[in-house]
Amino acid sequence: MYFYGSPYTDPADPIVAATYAMIAGESLGLGSCMLGAVHPFIQNGPKAAAFRKKHHIKYKSREGIFVAFGYPSVKYAKGLKRSFASFHIS
Repeated sequence: MYFYGSPYTDPADPIVAATYAMIAGESLGLGSCMLGAVHPFIQNGPKAAAFRKKHHIKYKSREGIFVAFGYPSVKYAKGLKRSFASFHIS
């Protein structure tokens, strides 16, 4: 999924929306990964304009992020138990 904003949105809005989508995916048993390096490639140049037109991406955006979803191949049975009780500030 690609999250982006119009020229009128705050630059952080796509990141917030992507984060909520990742949480929703996790609740459905999906794994997810944010891919920020793809966004600049679809903003500038003739191939980028063709890509945006083909996928109905209406606006160029200052900020944007892709999120990949999928079923994880590894199931974790336990998490790490940590205790911060031994941490002392001097």
